[in-house]
Amino acid sequence: MIAVYIAIPVAVILGLWVLLIAPGSSRGMKKFKNVKYAHRGLHGTVDSDTFAAENSLTAFSRAVEHGFGIELDVHVTKDGEVVVFHDDTLTRVTGKDGKIKDFTLAELRELRLSGTEDTIPTLREVLDLVGGKVPLLVEIKETGFDHTISEKTVEILKDYQGDYIVESFSPLAFGAFKKRLPEIQRGFLGDKLTENEQYRSFKYRLIQRFFLNIAARPAFIAMNKNRAKMFPLPLIKGLFGTATLAWTVKSQNEEAEAYKNGFDGIIFEGYLPEGAVKVDQNEA
Repeated sequence: MIAVYIAIPVAVILGLWVLLIAPGSSRGMKKFKNVKYAHRGLHGTVDSDTFAAENSLTAFSRAVEHGFGIELDVHVTKDGEVVVFHDDTLTRVTGKDGKIKDFTLAELRELRLSGTEDTIPTLREVLDLVGGKVPLLVEIKETGFDHTISEKTVEILKDYQGDYIVESFSPLAFGAFKKRLPEIQRGFLGDKLTENEQYRSFKYRLIQRFFLNIAARPAFIAMNKNRAKMFPLPLIKGLFGTATLAWTVKSQNEEAEAYKNGFDGIIFEGYLPEGAVKVDQNEA
């Protein structure tokens, strides 16, 4: 009898835990999960003697030419324009002090990316360049409770005719997508976040262990390539067959290791993978 009294609450707790970490359906990920996504475009000199800056129109153009998918990041400027740029601050890539959000688009246009002639592109410019030729993986750079980035990105993407999916480290970033573009596949970026001091809050401890999956029911998980065995990811993949992408893969050996560890697709940089994965436009 005592065993029954113990078993019932344990079963309830396990059931609630599974409910919290359960992802959404990955059925819509069929044509996205095996793609090789060029991280911030095909930047560097992996395919040319001429250097291409990350998240530049040149890097995106090269990815399209090779038939690779493209991973990119979005921020919002002081005057409300959605631009493609990774860091919160401008220093590393442009040499300018300050944050993207503190400058207007016109002011940002005066800057150059990594010593090249490329400037910070808008999301609209990137969409026009890609034109549906390869799939996009759009990272929403949202961390708090200000959903301006998500709302403005939805407004731009709602009319785009090409294939794309969205991802974020924050499960709270997908409210606008769930409401206005529910058919778009959403994914969580995973890592051992608490190794970074700024992510040691209770919120990020919950995110790290996928307890906030309930907030958005991700169709896929893009995970640090070194965290393939981080609990409960193997359980989520085993129970639900969730699509997984590995980031950031930087060599053929790392690519092979990622597939060996069960990842479906990769987000890569620093080398040229063999054979681009073309999207079958007839797949659902």
